[in-house]
Amino acid sequence: MVGGEVHMLRSLLAGSFYILVLAFGPSVACADDPVPAAKPLRESGGQEFLEGVDLPRAKPLRPAGKPDAVKAPQPPQAGEAASLPETCHIDGADYRQIEPVSGQIDIEQASEDTCGIERPVRLVSVGKGADRVSFPGNVTLSCDFARKLVDWLRQDVLPAAQEQLGDRVTLLGTGPGYHCRRRNNRPDGKVSEHGKGRAIDLAYFQLSEGSAVSVERDWGTETKPGAFLKSIHAAACRRFTTVLGPDADADHKSHIHVDTGCHGKDCTYLICQ
Repeated sequence: MVGGEVHMLRSLLAGSFYILVLAFGPSVACADDPVPAAKPLRESGGQEFLEGVDLPRAKPLRPAGKPDAVKAPQPPQAGEAASLPETCHIDGADYRQIEPVSGQIDIEQASEDTCGIERPVRLVSVGKGADRVSFPGNVTLSCDFARKLVDWLRQDVLPAAQEQLGDRVTLLGTGPGYHCRRRNNRPDGKVSEHGKGRAIDLAYFQLSEGSAVSVERDWGTETKPGAFLKSIHAAACRRFTTVLGPDADADHKSHIHVDTGCHGKDCTYLICQ
């Protein structure tokens, strides 16, 4: 009996081993195969990855279909009110706000040669009653520049005339203000500030007793009119970015030019000559 039991046990063990080989044969067979050497990871230099720089950001999904075309603005229909520029307000002056103006020096030139004023006004006079000072021509200016000009006249020019000349100014001899042209009427170059309504030229100041202070005649003289012109020129340099008188060049020997043009990258550079 003992010999038979031993034989039976050996048969059971042999069968179990055979079953294990069938079940796990591939794993057991590959266990002794050589394993490839692991490749070292590339060093990152201790730098952290930055989203969007080292790793691209996820791109948004593209919308299906073509987007709707943007329609160009249409003119107002009959009965609809057109969009008007903001109303201009200037204290101490008589003026008329007019329709926006535009112009072009040469139709064949580039777009930077265009002129125009979005909120133009026609300046008629400064002050009221006996202190009224009129402009003989149609002086067309931008609203903002006209406001600055009126402040200079009311606060600096007119008081200086009373103090230094003993008389009041009744009329200002000026250019038209707006004039679509290049600087100093040159054939090329940038558009003048006159082309934007941001400049004016003053040639003379008519006084109530009939005489006039002339920039061309009286500038630089040792007279009361000469001192008056120097004082209002200095006052203008505190209000405008550009002030050019007879000392600047031959182009300004007959008048004082004032404007609010931009000089320098941040528009803080001033020209006072």
